[in-house]
Amino acid sequence: MPLLSIPRNPLKNSAPLVPPPAKPPEVNRLDHLIRLQNGSTSVLEFSSQRIQLAKHSQFPNLYARVEELTKDLGHLRQEVQFYRQSFENLQRLRETGYDVYQQLFLVLYLDHNSDRLHEIMIQLHQGLQDSVRREVKAEKAWMEFWGIEYNEKEFEGELLI
Repeated sequence: MPLLSIPRNPLKNSAPLVPPPAKPPEVNRLDHLIRLQNGSTSVLEFSSQRIQLAKHSQFPNLYARVEELTKDLGHLRQEVQFYRQSFENLQRLRETGYDVYQQLFLVLYLDHNSDRLHEIMIQLHQGLQDSVRREVKAEKAWMEFWGIEYNEKEFEGELLI
């Protein structure tokens, strides 16, 4: 009887894998506009200059610190609301693109001689596939951050081919 050999796991004896540090978010046009109005965003607050300044700034008393934190909380709520609206707008755009895709799909089968229409449909299909993949990847990462198990079955029927 041959001996069963169990392959060694090369990762078992090596150092634990540590994900590379996340790239800091880039300052965009809106961040610049807000900064010009003496405002701030989370992206601006995470700049090395602002972090160093925050390390050395002191507040005269607890009341002033609470007041500053309350103001910051209001700014963050507005920023979160902005990104929530941006996400909803992206979802609407995706729905519109999907509707157009379905219409093009029907037209393709009604007019068999339209090569250009076929090319447009393929291009739109690939764009929607990429959009869904990026959305799934972002959602999966977000859920894993919070310790929520990701369920791929929720995306069955999507354009994941």
